[in-house]
Parts: sequence; C-alpha cells; structure tokens
Amino acid sequence: MSRFVLLICICIGSWLSCRSLRAVEPFQDVTKSVGLTGMSGGVAAWGDFNNDGWVDLFTGGQLWRNQQGKFTRVNDVPAIGPGIWGDFDNDGYLDLFGWSGKGMLLRNLQGKGFEAVNGLPELPTKVSLGATWGDFNGDGFLDLYVCGYEVWPSKEFPDVIWLNQKGERFVEHWLQKTIRRARGITPADFDEDGDLDLYVSNYRLQPNLLLQNDGKGTFKDVATEFKTAGDGGLGAWGHTIGSSWGDFDNDGHLDLFVGNFSHPPAYQDRPQFLRNLGPKGKFHFEEKSKTAGLHWQESYASPTLGDFDNDGQLDLFFTTVYPGNKSVLYRNQGDWRFKNVTAASKVNSDRTYQAAWADFDNDGYLDLTTDGKLFHNPGGMNHWLKVRIPGNGRANKGAIGAQVRIQLDKQVLTRQVEGATGQGNQNDFTMHFGLGSRTEPVNLEIRWPDGSRQQVETPVDRIIEVSRVRK
Repeated sequence: MSRFVLLICICIGSWLSCRSLRAVEPFQDVTKSVGLTGMSGGVAAWGDFNNDGWVDLFTGGQLWRNQQGKFTRVNDVPAIGPGIWGDFDNDGYLDLFGWSGKGMLLRNLQGKGFEAVNGLPELPTKVSLGATWGDFNGDGFLDLYVCGYEVWPSKEFPDVIWLNQKGERFVEHWLQKTIRRARGITPADFDEDGDLDLYVSNYRLQPNLLLQNDGKGTFKDVATEFKTAGDGGLGAWGHTIGSSWGDFDNDGHLDLFVGNFSHPPAYQDRPQFLRNLGPKGKFHFEEKSKTAGLHWQESYASPTLGDFDNDGQLDLFFTTVYPGNKSVLYRNQGDWRFKNVTAASKVNSDRTYQAAWADFDNDGYLDLTTDGKLFHNPGGMNHWLKVRIPGNGRANKGAIGAQVRIQLDKQVLTRQVEGATGQGNQNDFTMHFGLGSRTEPVNLEIRWPDGSRQQVETPVDRIIEVSRVRK
C-alpha cells in the first residue's frame, strides 16, 4: 500500500478530521457590516440578556443587542465600566456586575432594561481588573469573587468574596490576608467533586493561586502542592495576566493554560500548558509546555479557548499588549502540539486584553471578538453541537460551573459554563462542541453545579436546550 493511500485510510478511520491536511480558512472582519462600528476594545463578555437565542455583547461598558446576527447599541444602560454576566436573582435573565471603583450590580428587567442594585457591601479592592460569578457555597445562588490589583508601585489591594443571600443582597464572606496583585480569575470544578474551584492569576512575579473549595465556600490554596503556582525557579515566579481552563487532550479532565507575560530573563515564567492528571493522579498537574510549540513574545496577556475549526480539539487565542508583538491563534494538533495559524486565519490583533469566543450568527462555528473587532468564522465541513442548560432547583439559572461531556470512541469532549476567562473576559454561556466527521447522535453527560448528573441523547448539527430533571 502506498504512503498516500495509507494516510487517507488513517484519516477516514478517525472520528476527527485530518487536521494537518486541511488549510485554515481566513476569518472576516465583520465589525462594520454587522453594526458594531464604535465598539470598545475593552474586555468582552458574551451573554444573551433578552433570551431571544442570539448572544449579545457587553464590552468596555457598552451593550450591543444581537438581532439575528446584526447589532444595535443599547444606550440606556447605567455606566459600570467593564463587567461580566450572571443571573444573581435566578429570575432567568442575566444580570451585570462591574468591578470598577466601588463596584456596581445591574439587575436585568426581563430583557427590557437594567436598574442598579443598592446596598452592596463596600468593595475593598479599589483597583480591580476582573471578577467571576460562581455558586461557591452550593445554595443555588451565584456569588462573586473580585480580584484586587494595585496602584504602582507601593499600594496593593486584597481579593474578596461576596456571598449571595438568596438573590436579595450580598455579604462579605472572605477578605484576602496575604495580598497578591491579581489580574484574572477563572473558575472550574477541576477536581470533579461537585463544587466550584478558582484559579487566580497574579502579576509582579508572585505565585498564582489554585483555590480548592470544600463545598461550603471555604477555600484552600493548593497551587504549590498541585503544581500550578508557577515555576519560581529563582524565586521570581511569573507575571500572569490571565488563564483559562479547558480539556486540551480530550481525556475528560479540565486542563489549565497559564498566560504569562515575561521579560527576557529566562528565570521568569513563560506561558504554561498544564495537564490535569485526573483521579489517578489526585488531580495534580504536569507541565506540557515543552512540546506545545508556543513561540515566545514578551507581552502575552489574555488567553481564551475555543474549537474554532470544529475538529473536537480546543484551540488557543492569546493576546499581546506591547508594540511589535502580535496576538496569536494556535490550532490544537493533538498530543499537546499546537500550530500557529494566525497568518492563515487573518485574525489581525495586537495590543489588547479583549478576547472572547461566541457563535454570534448561530451557524455552528465560533467567532472571535478581540481588539475592538468581531471576526466571523467562515466555517467548514465539520459537524457540531451547541448546548444550553438553564438551571433550576439548587443549580443557579445561568448554570455557571456546569460541565457537559460527550464520549466519542476513546475521546471525551468536555466543556463548561464559564463565569470568566483570561483577564476580565467571558465566553458565551452556550457550550460549543466540534464533532469532526461525526454524523450519528451523541450522548451527553451533564454534571450540574450541585454535583448531580443527567444523561441526554441528541442529534448533531443543532442548538439544543436541556432543562434539569428534578429528583
């Protein structure tokens, strides 16, 4: 058998497409054509605030309503600066929290407007670059973790956790004692015990935090023990701006990408791919950066993960913030190897912290907002599935913290509903699965934020909504 025929047989025999032989189609900058002229380049949060099935965009304090793939500016939103979506009162509509200054929470009035929520605790952070929603104590209501940053060079501010009191008010639950200079915060149930843990990205050569939840909203930093604090070879650690959770190797366990900014001295931490070893490895992590193929740039900033080519492998988009550096799109080739496809994709972006994925036109392929632009994904022949899972009962209505798994042969595709990613950004709540050449129905295992599980079978190439079955 010739080498050419053998290669074709190998590709056909796999459920994934033959990635290495397929060119990357260029993305198209559709910012103006879809009505986003004047869109801010500030951090971005995707969320369907009016529940019409078309994901809307909040960026740099601006709200843009998506009307079947076209956007209009919503001008009557109180000024809160950057923010993230979360349904804090469980009424089925996404609310907005902005972390600037004293902090502000906007209640969504059933998609028809917003009003400021009074009586919030005093925000001790003063200067913050990010926050995340998550039900940390398992009561079915979303709580808030807000990062504290700095006034350079001498002033720094603590992180804080606010607990939600049944959608009526918030109380301060925890205030950081050993202060770090945090820039990004991203949650995930990395140890699969049914509660939401947190990874905090710290700047100024400080170790990062992996905060393991006891299920009641009390956290223990296990970063050093679990090997996620950073290298710190000469005691320098790293300048981490943002990090992202995602299953890079399709083994069913959430891995971690740590987005380190780093100056030329070699002792400062470079960006890191960290593999979750799962229950056999007690959910500790091992570094896989050496084989990944990520080329060094000094000013790497905010990462975000999404399967842009629907081949079943999570890809990486990573921003930069210094002149001369360029944001990069890395295609996951499998086996912890990534290929720089920035030039072919024509995603032209530099000097930005903005990076978030969403399928804004509901065509089954993820689009990207970055650098004040919206890049439309041209799509391809691969199959896909989009899953929405509104919570009920003891699961928050936005289902932040929920995970969905799809078993395909020896691969387990895993996605989660994220409260935040990178530095201050938020991907769409709808979970997106690339399925490669798969055409048969698939089985979903839904792991709700309270630890309960649910099985659902569905055809592919569609958007589905799965309600939680009460027991």
